[in-house]
Amino acid sequence: MVVLGAGIVGICCALELQRRNYQVTLIDRRGPGEETSSGNAGILSYSNITPLADPSLLPRLHRLILNLDDDWLVHYPHLMSLFPWLLRFVLRCRRETYLHDGDAMAALTQASIDLHKQWIAEARAQELLNRVGGLKLYRHRQTFLRDQLERELLDRCAVKHTLLDPGQVTDLEPDLKPIFAQGVLIDESVSIRNPEKLCKAYAQMFTAAGGQIRRASVQSLRQSAEAWELTTDQGTEIVSRLVVCMGAWTPEIIGQLGYSNPLAIERGYNTIFSPGESANLSGPIFDVDASYVMAPMDMGLRVTTGSNLTRREAQPNPRQVARVIPRVREAFPVGEVITQDPWLGRRPTVPDTLPLIGPAPRHENLWLAFAHSHMGLTMGPITGQLIANFISGAKQPFSTLACDPARYLQA
Repeated sequence: MVVLGAGIVGICCALELQRRNYQVTLIDRRGPGEETSSGNAGILSYSNITPLADPSLLPRLHRLILNLDDDWLVHYPHLMSLFPWLLRFVLRCRRETYLHDGDAMAALTQASIDLHKQWIAEARAQELLNRVGGLKLYRHRQTFLRDQLERELLDRCAVKHTLLDPGQVTDLEPDLKPIFAQGVLIDESVSIRNPEKLCKAYAQMFTAAGGQIRRASVQSLRQSAEAWELTTDQGTEIVSRLVVCMGAWTPEIIGQLGYSNPLAIERGYNTIFSPGESANLSGPIFDVDASYVMAPMDMGLRVTTGSNLTRREAQPNPRQVARVIPRVREAFPVGEVITQDPWLGRRPTVPDTLPLIGPAPRHENLWLAFAHSHMGLTMGPITGQLIANFISGAKQPFSTLACDPARYLQA
């Protein structure tokens, strides 16, 4: 059994398959967790159930297309090729669709975080945890009211959360500047001080139990009889069963089998600040009006930006980082920027925000697990469990129809 891709999703698939007594080899051009999985905000939040296709986007659609807001940035040369994706996305910006997709995301998220907690204990990685809880902050009451449907979804899916007034926000994070009109605490969320270290801790469990990790660049995939002919920069081999978890690079491989590309690539950036003198942030914050997340990490305070819809390999455009730096200083006494150049990651997303998890629609002995958007770190373990259930024939813990790859993959 071979798993392609050693991001958090591929690592979790390999680890769960190994626990079903499969001999598994994990292949990636880089080390475990060293690509997109390394640069996120490290949040495993029970509130990660909100589809990107939110009805509240429609009244400001013109602002998003004109790049007037910082949470979305459209690369104009890419706009025409992205139009079919955007049309499907906009058509999903309806209340009932949002709630339906949110229900499916909740099933994935809640089960996955529970698995994370077990695996973090098994990996003895508890030192990577911040305080429990994630904090969503609003500078303006109007923005808070705009997100009412999101809080309805949280209630619907029994996600524990607490509304905070400005004084309660200060009680929780005393060093935040008093600029926030409202806060929402996601009570039981977990956050990680170093996502790459978590990936490597899980990979270490995999190799300690006999799993193999190989550094190789995947070049081509071809069906051969009832097996797969896999070519990397190290040569060609025959593989009987294959799981593809290569994130934004997955369409490049499965496109060789005739599958269309269902993805938009949300490129995101991060930069690292040193904490200000005597200032402390105990957990992650999402400054909604300023469109950034700031999270305490081993290396400093990591600030991540919104989404830049562009080609996967387009030239970096750190515009969103430049915009948020002064907004961060308005909210918290940060020190100097530590990173010389902002980090860039590629988040693969389909219009309904739900990942593609399951058998390839037209090929035997090929399974797919990609398009996790912003939720790859959160949904890694449940993705591994679902893939292992598909392969072993075990019963799934819930319906997987919402994640069926066939809904987007065309011949």
